Amino acid sequence: MTHAWNQLLPRLQELADLNSTAALLYWDQAVLMPPKGAAGRARSTATLESIAHNRLTDPAIGELLNELAAEDSLEESQRATVRILKREYDRATKLPDKLVKELAQVTGVAYQAWTEAKPISDFAAFQPHLEKIVELKKEQADAIGFERERYDALLDMYEPGMTSTEVEAMFSQLTEGLAPVVDAVLGRAREDHEFLRGEYNDGAKEQLCRWLVEQLGFDTEGGRLDTSPHPFTSGIGLGDVRQTTRYANVGLMESLYAAIHETGHALYEQGLPAEWRDLPAGQVPSFGLHESQSRMWENQVGRNRCFTDWLLPHLKELFENELGTATPEEFHRAVNQPQRSLIRVEADELTYNLHIALRFELELALFRDELAVADLPDAWDEGMEKHLGVRPKSHAEGVLQDMHWSIGIQGYFPTYSLGTLYAAAFFAKAESELDGLTDDFRKGDTSRLLEWLRSNIHSKASLYEAKDLAEKVLGGPFSATPFVDYLKDKYRELYDLSI
Repeated sequence: MTHAWNQLLPRLQELADLNSTAALLYWDQAVLMPPKGAAGRARSTATLESIAHNRLTDPAIGELLNELAAEDSLEESQRATVRILKREYDRATKLPDKLVKELAQVTGVAYQAWTEAKPISDFAAFQPHLEKIVELKKEQADAIGFERERYDALLDMYEPGMTSTEVEAMFSQLTEGLAPVVDAVLGRAREDHEFLRGEYNDGAKEQLCRWLVEQLGFDTEGGRLDTSPHPFTSGIGLGDVRQTTRYANVGLMESLYAAIHETGHALYEQGLPAEWRDLPAGQVPSFGLHESQSRMWENQVGRNRCFTDWLLPHLKELFENELGTATPEEFHRAVNQPQRSLIRVEADELTYNLHIALRFELELALFRDELAVADLPDAWDEGMEKHLGVRPKSHAEGVLQDMHWSIGIQGYFPTYSLGTLYAAAFFAKAESELDGLTDDFRKGDTSRLLEWLRSNIHSKASLYEAKDLAEKVLGGPFSATPFVDYLKDKYRELYDLSI
């Protein structure tokens, strides 16, 4: 190892520890912290993020990076670390410490305000918090800089190199490819699967989810499953990956598929190389790639006919009265039921990306100064009617349904759609290389798929940019075609359609 690398490494370890502590504080706020702790927690996280920002922007790191960039004897993980850290350093040095600290403090309080405003459907109570966040995020984007769109500076934080223009093109391609499928399927899908709308015991739902995430490969000795108002997953540190779902006030399938979705994230975190844990190269290269794992496990696995055939008998053991008469065919159609849903996290595969398109349009309008925060509820309702043909009856099922804006991650939503496209492409590739893959699911065996993901994606961490890694895995350019083909095949079989 070079002298410069030996000097950089302890700084990276310190940054990793600071980030790990911040992640733990955020997890605690969402899962365990009493409501009155919001103000104190906001100050604590703001102080911690300020310290981390100061450590990252130390000029000594810039000097070490310049020295290492000229080295030709670095290992692959070291070269990737220098590339990623240089990008983070350049961006961080453009941000004033005061702004970093204020953003952390404001979002800490805003998240708590959101948790209180959503249950009573009171956007007015949350509005001043969101107005302050948007103001600070504009300052952040302006400080970082951008070529064409202010929003690009925010999008780049989650999907490096991605631009608003590319996102608009992605949604255009999706809309064009899905339009005939959506029209045909929604015109045919009129079943009302009443057995999924019963009162399912929360304790039994929890028992089911805890069993299922282990069946999928989640290591409970290296992680936890808890509850929170909005399901999420956080890699706290080496050997500590935490995911959440929810049981109260949602149906059986909502709890179940939220747990499967988050397990996809958690498996990715648990599959990252332990030896690179302190290095930027040891992290996930983009949030779109992270979403590809959760979307794949939720949909390509969790809603696959072979998997639902295996799952149903286990569900009947816990919910015999509610599901005792459901046939495998009825159950499979029920969990793949397309509908014009109001809630993103409950949306089916066919309409899910329309929910994301709406959020992208609203965020873009906010950061183009074309839309005021005060006008978001009406804009949301109108957008839902345009995209999905339904209109929310309350702020809780409309503009307040997601936590993302309360924690200041504007620019994140497009990664959900990108992840959806990655998921379909990766799964198609895995199927082509693993004979009889979906037959494994009839036995509840997903180990071969997990091994394939670990070998091709998880173990690579951030050695490559997300787009480059996708092309290496797929053996060619990445596109929306596998996703559109996957939906056509699924719904053609479900509804006997000629699409």
